[in-house]
Amino acid sequence: MNATPNRVLLVGEPKRVSISLIKWLCKRGCQCQIAGSFRDACRLLCSMEFDLVLCQYQLPDRTAFPLLDWLGGSHTTLFLSTAVESGNLWLPMLERGENCVGARLLRGSEFTDALSRVLRDDIGSGELRETWKEAGPELWPEGVTDLRTQNTVRAG
Repeated sequence: MNATPNRVLLVGEPKRVSISLIKWLCKRGCQCQIAGSFRDACRLLCSMEFDLVLCQYQLPDRTAFPLLDWLGGSHTTLFLSTAVESGNLWLPMLERGENCVGARLLRGSEFTDALSRVLRDDIGSGELRETWKEAGPELWPEGVTDLRTQNTVRAG
């Protein structure tokens, strides 16, 4: 485990930020901050560095895409989430500031496994970018939108 706690920024409407996710992160020694909007996230990102940013795709004041440019080249890992009927799907966008092009959406337990790996010391190994590419949109449920291309998965 790291000598210093991982700093985590959760970005999204407060009523939609998962209390169980915050508890899970805190149990693993993370220091969590919550920002309710893109503007609030920018203020926090200007004042401190974060190891991990977990952000809803659609925020009250805009989409989260500008965070890619903001955090690209940093040491931060970024996941974007989108709500679906059965919970959230998570898309890895950056690992330690490097783009995760070709990553696939992660469901609950896959996301938990990925977060566990992100919070270990081997975060910068690039191992995650490779495992995130194992399955593409053909395995996503109908109606899910690929946040990178804005294409929605259709049946058949």
